[in-house]
Amino acid sequence: MRNAEVGAEARGVAVDEPERPRLQAARSARVVPAAMLVTMALLVSACADASSSASDASPGTQSPAPSSAQAAAARPALEVAKERQLADEQRVAARVPSISGLTEQRVRPLTLRDSGIDGSLMFARDVDFRVTGDIGFMIHSMAATLTPTHAGAPIVFDDPTSVSIDVHRGDVTLDSAKLTAIFNLYLFQYQGSPLRNMRVVPQDGGTLRITGEMHRDSWVPIVLAGTLSMRNANELVFHADHVEVAGVGADKLMQAAHVKMADLLKVDTPIARLEGDDVVMQVAKLTPPPALRMTITHIDTSSAGVRFTLDDRTLHDIVWPATMPPRGMLVEGGDVKFMRSMPMNIDMALTPIDTNAPFVLDLYRYREQMAAGYFTFDEAGALDVHLPSYNTLTGAAHDSVQQTGSASARFNDSFIREQQASLAEARLQWQHVPQDLRTAEARAIPVGTRAAFAGANGATPGSALTDERHSAGPAPLIHMENVDFFVSGRIGFHVRSLDAQMVPKKPGQPVDLDDPEQYDIRIIGGEVVEPWPAMAALFNEYLLDYAPRSLNDLKLTPENGALQVTGGIKLWNHFPGVWLPTTMSGTIVARDERHLVYAPTSVKVLGVPQAGLLRALDIPLASLTPFVRKGVALQGNELVFDQYTVFPPPVLQGHLVSATVTDEGLVLKFQRESGAVVARPPAGAGGSFVWIESGDIKMFDSLVTNARTLIRDGSSSGVMKFDLYAYRRDVALGIVRMAKDGSLDVDLARRK
Repeated sequence: MRNAEVGAEARGVAVDEPERPRLQAARSARVVPAAMLVTMALLVSACADASSSASDASPGTQSPAPSSAQAAAARPALEVAKERQLADEQRVAARVPSISGLTEQRVRPLTLRDSGIDGSLMFARDVDFRVTGDIGFMIHSMAATLTPTHAGAPIVFDDPTSVSIDVHRGDVTLDSAKLTAIFNLYLFQYQGSPLRNMRVVPQDGGTLRITGEMHRDSWVPIVLAGTLSMRNANELVFHADHVEVAGVGADKLMQAAHVKMADLLKVDTPIARLEGDDVVMQVAKLTPPPALRMTITHIDTSSAGVRFTLDDRTLHDIVWPATMPPRGMLVEGGDVKFMRSMPMNIDMALTPIDTNAPFVLDLYRYREQMAAGYFTFDEAGALDVHLPSYNTLTGAAHDSVQQTGSASARFNDSFIREQQASLAEARLQWQHVPQDLRTAEARAIPVGTRAAFAGANGATPGSALTDERHSAGPAPLIHMENVDFFVSGRIGFHVRSLDAQMVPKKPGQPVDLDDPEQYDIRIIGGEVVEPWPAMAALFNEYLLDYAPRSLNDLKLTPENGALQVTGGIKLWNHFPGVWLPTTMSGTIVARDERHLVYAPTSVKVLGVPQAGLLRALDIPLASLTPFVRKGVALQGNELVFDQYTVFPPPVLQGHLVSATVTDEGLVLKFQRESGAVVARPPAGAGGSFVWIESGDIKMFDSLVTNARTLIRDGSSSGVMKFDLYAYRRDVALGIVRMAKDGSLDVDLARRK
C-alpha cells in the first residue's frame, strides 16, 4: 500500500528520522479506518447469513494469522503422501533377500544404479531348461545361487559367461535328446574329433547305450553300453561294459589282447578324456556357459532318462517361496540385466503363458521368447515375465543345424562364439546413440564421464560401451502427443504436443521416476492446455492445502476471454470466522518467460462490488487476504504464478510465449529452443502417447539404460491419461512388452 513515506522514498527524497513517526502515524490513520470500513461493509452484508454459515474457526478461538513464510512452509498433504510412498518403495529396494534358508548380503551401498548385492537366489520347478538347442536338462526342482563372474557387475542374461550357477539342492533329468545333444553337438562336435554321429539312449536297468562312428583310418560304426557313476564331486564317469565295432562284439577280443578303449580312441579334451574303458567328464563343463557347479549325490538311469539328485548340503529341503509360480523360475536379489533393462534387487518370476504345456526356456535365445511374451508388475516392483515355450516359436527349428567347433578348443565352442557374436551385435544396437542426439551429451553427462567415454575402447571391460549400468547418451528426452498428463490426482494439463527433457539434479545420475524431487523437466517446446477443473484442483488440493488460509474452494469459469474465480475469502486469513462468498473476474497473461499474472478487474464479496472501494482507498488485495505459497503469491492486486514451481514436483522449466483463456482451459505456448535435440517417436506410436528416448531412467526398481520406452493405452483411440505420481498403479494394471532391441512398450490398457 502506498503512503507518504514510500512515496517520498520512491521520489528519491530522504526521510528524516523525526519525520518517520509522523509518516507512520499518517499511514495508520489512513489504512486502519479504510480497512475497518471494508470490514464493516462485509460484516453488514453478511450479518443475515453469518450465524448459519459453516466455519472452521469460531471468532472466539481465532488464532493469529500466519506469516507469509509460515504459509509457504506448510507442506501440502499431496507432497507428504508422495514422500511416504517413496519411503515405502525405498524400503522394498533396500531389502536383503533371505528365502528357504538362503541369504544374500549387501556388500556395497545401495544407489540408483546398484543394489549393492552380488548374487541372486534362483528357484525353479518343472522347467525344461535349455542352454541352447537341446543342450540342457529338465529341472524338476532346484534351489541355486547365481553369482556374477565379476564382483560389482550385474548378471547379464545376454552374456552367460557373466554368471555361474551354484546348485544347492535339486532334481534334474537328462533324457535321450539332451544326452545326445551333449555328446554329439558339444563334447565331440569339433574339427578332428575321433567320434561323430553319436546317439545316447538311456535304458531301464541303469545302463546307457551310445552309438556312433569312430575314426580308424576311416569311419567305423561303434556301440558302447555301460553305466554312469560319480568318481568324485567333480567328475562323472561313463564305464563301457560292452563294445561293438562294425557290428561285431569286441569284448572278448579286447580282453584277450589287453586292449582298452583308450587304445582305440584318443580323447583328451577340456571336458572329457578316455582312461582305459572310462569316459571321464568334468561336471561343471558338461554344457556351454553359464558355469554350472553342482554336487551329484545320486544317479538313477531308466528309459525316461538319467535323473540326478543334487545336494551340496546347504539346505535340508527346498521351502518354496510364496511367490513361486507353479511352473517356472523365481529370481530374488541382486541386479540382473536383460537387454536394456536391469531390475535391481530383483524380484522376478518367469512363468509360461500356456500353463498346461511343457515349459521350454532357451537361455541363448531368450530374447525371442521375451519379445513374444509380456511383463506384468505389481506396485511394489515385483516382476512377472510371461513367456511362450521356446519350442512353439517359429524360429526354434533353426537350432537343429549342426555347428562345428574349433580344433584348438577340442569341443564345440561354436555355440559360445555365436552367442557372443550375437551379444556384441545386440549391444551395438542397445547402446547406439543417434548422431543427432550426441550434441546433447555435453549438457547431460559430467565432464569426467565424457572424458572416459571419449577415450574408452569398446573391447575394454568396464568401458563406456561395456558398462552395463550406464549409457552414453543425453539425459532422457520425452515427446508427448495428445495426452492428459497429471502430476498427481486431478492436478495436471492436457498436452497437445510437447518436447522436453528429464534432467537429474545430480549430473550422471539416472532419472528416478519415483522421486519427483530428484529431477527437473526442461520444456524444449510445445503447447499445453490447463483445463479449468485441473487448475481448480491445483488450488484446492495443493496450493490451498494449509490452515489458516485466506482463500477456499475456488472454482474457475471462462467468460468472454476473461476468467471468473469464485470461492470463499477470510480477511487476514482468519477474520471473520466464516468464508465470505467472493467472485473475481480478470485476465491471465504471461508477464515474462516464467511468470503468469491474474489481474482481477472486478471483486465482489457477498455480491457487493469491492474493487472500486479498494481502489479508492488505495488498499491492495494482498493486504486484506495475504496469500504466499511456493509458486504463487498475491502481490498487490495481482496473483502471480511461477510456472516453474506452481505445480507439485518435479520442477517444470520452460520459456513461456503466451497464455490464452479459452473455454477449454488456459492455453500455454512454450518457445522452442533453437538447436535443441528432441526425441523421435517411432512410426506407428499412435495418436496419444508418451515416448522416452535415450539416457538412463529408473522405473519401479528397474534401471533402463539408453531408454526407448513407449507409453500408450491400447484400449482406447482417444486421449491417454498418464498420472506421474501413480504410474506404478497404472502400469501394474496393464502389460509391458519388450522388443528384441530392448525397446519397451508400456500398455496402460487394463489386462483381462
